Amino acid sequence: MQTFIATAVIFLVIAAAMAVGVIFSNRALQGSCGGTGTNCGCSEKKQRECAVKREAEEQAEKEAA
Repeated sequence: MQTFIATAVIFLVIAAAMAVGVIFSNRALQGSCGGTGTNCGCSEKKQRECAVKREAEEQAEKEAA
């Protein structure tokens, strides 16, 4: 039982650390079409929309800095 509790605590600490990292990086989580992968199951139209949105977000980040 002690092993289970120790393992659960370790997983919770790791999950909390990842959550803090996402919060402090100030970046929104993105789905598969908005991510960095090039193999997307979306239509070409959706891929273009995602690319335009990603470029706009990158430009906004540059202007904020």
